[in-house]
Amino acid sequence: MDDDAAQLPGHLTIRVAHTDDPVAAVAGLEAWASRERYPSLMMMAPAFGSLERTPEGTWRILGYRGTTPQMARDDLGHQFRCWARAERGARFAATWDITDEERAAYTAAYRRMEWEALDEITVAGREYRIFRAEQVLRSGPEGIEPPRPTDPDPAAVGQAYRLPSRVDGFVVDPGADVTLVDGILRLDMMTLVPAGRGIPENVRADARHASSRYPKVFVLPVHCAVAEYEDGHWGPMTGAYETPQAARDSLAAYLREFAPRLLPDLGEDERARYAAAADRLDAERGHELRAADRRFRLVRVEPVLRLGPDGPERPRPSDWDPDLPVKAQEEQDRAAGRYPDDEDDED
Repeated sequence: MDDDAAQLPGHLTIRVAHTDDPVAAVAGLEAWASRERYPSLMMMAPAFGSLERTPEGTWRILGYRGTTPQMARDDLGHQFRCWARAERGARFAATWDITDEERAAYTAAYRRMEWEALDEITVAGREYRIFRAEQVLRSGPEGIEPPRPTDPDPAAVGQAYRLPSRVDGFVVDPGADVTLVDGILRLDMMTLVPAGRGIPENVRADARHASSRYPKVFVLPVHCAVAEYEDGHWGPMTGAYETPQAARDSLAAYLREFAPRLLPDLGEDERARYAAAADRLDAERGHELRAADRRFRLVRVEPVLRLGPDGPERPRPSDWDPDLPVKAQEEQDRAAGRYPDDEDDED
């Protein structure tokens, strides 16, 4: 009997396989229960990162911290600069000893990216790409879904920043097997398009085009954000962090340090209540918190990368991308008289 899936390209195939891993089984049960309890999908602003194509044809994530495409381009250019200046063996894959020719290629690449907004570039025979990922949240009658018990949360209070990234180095393999539950959940996301009266039509049009050109979705390691309850609904108030504790640490810092500075009308009593709430958050490590008359919740974020026949999706024309590459911005500022007319630093 013919295997029909074997005749389809990887970007149109979800390969389902059985697993005996008990942790994966529990996570699958949680995911299925979540699909029933939080049936609606909503999106935060997309995030951006960079990838390198591996010799096997998969893609390895080099960085995933950009809130705009240009931030991801700047990070990739900085990585090229580091490689060009690196000591022997000092690279993402530490077994690679860079040659003089490769140093010259990476030097030329980072200098080019200081002037041009490139979403794809080949350097020394290696392919690099800027990618976008939707940040998907699940919601239901109880609001936005909080973290699940099986979501990784290993850091101590105040120490989440010390953890190595779970995304940097993550391999995006379109042909990798998934469980049945994961396969169904990915099908839920394949036609996801932003909705609501406030969504511009060009954003919706780009999303519809992407669902056709990049039909397969790939879910990256789960993240966590902080949401606040306002005007009768929950909405994200921070970007996404890699772990729940990182989100807690961010919320605690806001309550102790930033809220008193950002809210000048905050009285001494409210400041004390904010600080006490931060102390409770550190002690209890919960998912919900009240601070004075405000309500906060840690919410689960699934970064979803789209895949097509040419690989991961690049930034869309409608994505917010206000900044120029660094040298192009300097040139514009000099022309406008906003920058000292010194010699360019070509180093």
